[in-house]
Amino acid sequence: MRRTIELSDQEATLRQLLLDVSTHIGTLDGHSRPQLRFTGGWVRDKLLGVGSKDIDIAIDSMTGYKFGLFMKQYLEQPDTQAKYPKSVKLSKIEANPEKSKHLETTTGHIMGLDIDLVNLRKETYTEDSRNPQMEFGTPEDDALRRDATVNAMFYNLDKSEIEDFTGRGFQDMERGVIKTPLSPYQTFKDDPLRLLRAIRFASRLGYSIDAEDERAMSDPGIWEEFKLKITRERVGIEVTKMLQGDQAPRNCLPNH
Repeated sequence: MRRTIELSDQEATLRQLLLDVSTHIGTLDGHSRPQLRFTGGWVRDKLLGVGSKDIDIAIDSMTGYKFGLFMKQYLEQPDTQAKYPKSVKLSKIEANPEKSKHLETTTGHIMGLDIDLVNLRKETYTEDSRNPQMEFGTPEDDALRRDATVNAMFYNLDKSEIEDFTGRGFQDMERGVIKTPLSPYQTFKDDPLRLLRAIRFASRLGYSIDAEDERAMSDPGIWEEFKLKITRERVGIEVTKMLQGDQAPRNCLPNH
């Protein structure tokens, strides 16, 4: 399996634009230069040799909305307009925890790519909700909060390198395994919807589910949490996405 990523012309131009915006921010009074990373599914798909038009961009020192404002400001400068395409659309997306949008972000469409700007974050859960409390986090925090190690790798724009902060992303991709970065029991207890996401990614990628994760999925306590925290609407969305996978998971879950 490959361990490096080759950017398309569109992706390379987007990378340079984002780095230019970051440098621009660093020249402004009271601001440091943000570090930027492509994250999650885009990294996974590129390593698998699959093209992806959706790119999530993580920012270390400000919200995605604030970075988007600076990006808009930068693109309006006369010398910038000659360098980058004019057809850049940016929109603010308000936080909506019930639809798994826990932070306000900025989405955009540029050079045929759909981008989502959001800050690196850490999540803390309470006993009665799958909607976490959010705060700014480190790259390690952001990787560990994700639903699977194969979805937790980053592409550092400054270094043009892949970062595997869980220490298992490459390994689990080579094994063809879906595995939570942290304890599967606690992960599924905090947000039982991740149980269905694990099955969905296994279905989509043709992977198996890690044995420890499968045991946690079979725990009656997890299913009680599932019934308490997950709405029928959310179940329906995940099942629909699951059925769109090319393959069924290589191992199955018990009925509950």
